[in-house]
Amino acid sequence: MKVFLTGATGYIGNVVAERLQVAGHEVLGLARSTEATTTLQDRHITPVPGRLDDLSALTAAARSADAVIHAAFKLGADIDASVSDERRAVAALIDGVRGTAKALIFTSGTAVLGDTGSRIFEEDTPIAPHPFRGRLETETLLLETKDIHGIVLRPPNVYGRGDGHGVVSILRHVGRQLRKVPYATGSGDHLWSFVHVEDLAELYLLALTKSPRGERFHAGAQSRLRTQAIAGAVSRGIGLSGTATEVPLEEVRTLFPVPPLADYWASNSQSSADKAKRLLGWHPEHLDMLHDVATQQLPATD
Repeated sequence: MKVFLTGATGYIGNVVAERLQVAGHEVLGLARSTEATTTLQDRHITPVPGRLDDLSALTAAARSADAVIHAAFKLGADIDASVSDERRAVAALIDGVRGTAKALIFTSGTAVLGDTGSRIFEEDTPIAPHPFRGRLETETLLLETKDIHGIVLRPPNVYGRGDGHGVVSILRHVGRQLRKVPYATGSGDHLWSFVHVEDLAELYLLALTKSPRGERFHAGAQSRLRTQAIAGAVSRGIGLSGTATEVPLEEVRTLFPVPPLADYWASNSQSSADKAKRLLGWHPEHLDMLHDVATQQLPATD
């Protein structure tokens, strides 16, 4: 199968491309620069020149492929603008597969769930308003388009290779700069779900080849991981003492690249992958995130 993949040079997309290739599929990757083109070619991925705002290029690439995976998301300080840009890109990809049986997978995320409290959310758990909730409209656009094979994946925070993705990556960067890994006052016992990037890549392959149209899947391989324990594991992994530092939320907001991500880190975010395991036969293998992150032995400086 020829799969068009956006975000192929990103943290998740890179490993998804690798897994697709191992399974015998040809990967086409969106390349926004000469450097990206070279990187893709080095990984035996066919470059497709274009950017996420080049809607005609997205439509044409989707039309030329047998399936599409959208794994790119450019998060800026203005979340609403980022989400609107993403929705336009997804609409362009929909135009490219409309009226066919081609699968189109959209990478959302469990940030759309907001603060889950002590619950572990299923795909159909009601969601209250919050800054990242706008991505639900993009999910709905995809899943309610009748003449396509739309699928939504909602990864939680991702770790496993290098600095990781999302919260783990940010905490490592902040920890190296400040020589401490922060969490917001009062959030130490909050609870999280995580997934290893290689297990997540396997889920993409299963969704691509096995999922019925119109389905959402969470990818929380591990849950009930406490905020303070996560921060401590990150601290050990970058050569610090393993001690997490409790600071006011206002200070965390100044340390994170996008302030709403600090509020996200101060919340709970748990999601159940039971549906993916049941319908797709997904069996994640990496189930000790705290140990893996603490023993990864990454550089102590950026």
